[in-house]
Amino acid sequence: MRTMTVLGGLMIGMATLSAPSQAEGSMVAALARDLQLTPAQAQTRLAQQAEAQRIAERLPAEVRRSVAGQWFDEQIGGLSVAVTDHRTAALVRAAGARPVTVSRSAADLDRMNESVRELAAPGVAGLTGWGVDPVANTVVVRVSTAARTAATQPFLDRVRALGAQVSESAGAPVPQQGRIRPGDPWIPGYEGNCSVGFGATDAQGGQHFLTAGHCTNDRDQPAYASYGGPRVGTSNVGGSRSVFNREGDMGVVSVTEPGWSVTSSVNTWGAAPVTVSGTADALVNQAVCHSGVASRWQCGRVTATGQTVVYPTVVIEGLSFTTACSIAGDSGGAWLAGDKAIGVHSGGLSSCYPGGARNQSIFQPVNEALRKWGLTLARG
Repeated sequence: MRTMTVLGGLMIGMATLSAPSQAEGSMVAALARDLQLTPAQAQTRLAQQAEAQRIAERLPAEVRRSVAGQWFDEQIGGLSVAVTDHRTAALVRAAGARPVTVSRSAADLDRMNESVRELAAPGVAGLTGWGVDPVANTVVVRVSTAARTAATQPFLDRVRALGAQVSESAGAPVPQQGRIRPGDPWIPGYEGNCSVGFGATDAQGGQHFLTAGHCTNDRDQPAYASYGGPRVGTSNVGGSRSVFNREGDMGVVSVTEPGWSVTSSVNTWGAAPVTVSGTADALVNQAVCHSGVASRWQCGRVTATGQTVVYPTVVIEGLSFTTACSIAGDSGGAWLAGDKAIGVHSGGLSSCYPGGARNQSIFQPVNEALRKWGLTLARG
């Protein structure tokens, strides 16, 4: 199947703004378009997010283990962190972030999430997924109104009794696939096209690129640059380099054919390419962009991380949701926060077409994929 100031005595650091480079201009222009910002506002947001990301990575380990979530806070232009005690709040404040006192701890949210999973285990009509919302300090359960039945209501009553919220929408996310479109797809065998994610190398110097697991589910499948075009390598070598199950939606294509090599330059479809400088873990409310062969270069913001998604044939944990639109064929494409790689495209509601709702594009965190197969990101 183919389917990223001063407030109450807290100083929020921000890099001094300068004229954006040509590559930065590509992201500024796309963010201004898709988030309805001025170019100056888009550039400021990118600088603020980069600082928030650095602060998040510097939080003490004991804080990262105990906090009930974190997100990019537009009101302060920096990182907010959910805490339940004064000591942790002081550590968060000392690190340069804003502590927000909440009632549910990380352990409370984990227990609620697990309870929802147990209630959902038998299968629930219309259920499309669930996961923690750190801003609301609860678990959000997502349901398709088009697919739910009378039997869905008892499940919703039980999850509400746990304190979870229910979010209803007309559609349901699917792993995205599609026919050939102009641009730079990669083709698994002779099936529908997918999109190239991020280049990477292994310990022996071998070249690969990350993509979606549902694009790489066939073992040792030839990978082509286009329909009828040249072969670039082999997908899912040995049958051990693809995951499309509860663990995630991620896979690896080995680039082995002469004349082909991986690059850190992301295609922005007509604007200057963005050179990847490293990786990051996504923050809720962070502005992000993705590149794919179908929708090309689209931006939005992260609405949730660590989510469980119920696709038609599989349940997957640990995915992230965004407001950016996407179309069938984007699967496996690159997701960026500034110049940091954050994910590869998994699926969504195919919503870029005129009149479509711009919501629920989904990506697989890139760091998880790199760790699983011991790969190093290709970077500038």
